[in-house]
Amino acid sequence: MIFGKKTQVKEIGDQHLMVTISKLQRQLLNEQELDPTTVDYSEDNIMTSKILKAKYSFLYSVARQRHTKSETVKFFV
Repeated sequence: MIFGKKTQVKEIGDQHLMVTISKLQRQLLNEQELDPTTVDYSEDNIMTSKILKAKYSFLYSVARQRHTKSETVKFFV
């Protein structure tokens, strides 16, 4: 009974992690599409971009360590 609950908690955590990674992927794709069209690329935009990439790479590495698998989310970067 204890092992079943632990598995459920891990699955819920994995699902939340994959949803978060998916959101970050969409943000990165939007940013990559808008970057070439931006005329004035400020320091704040550069910093925000680096933070977004760092969040994504950190969560991606956590997902790999947890052996999280998802058929719907495709990784890039």
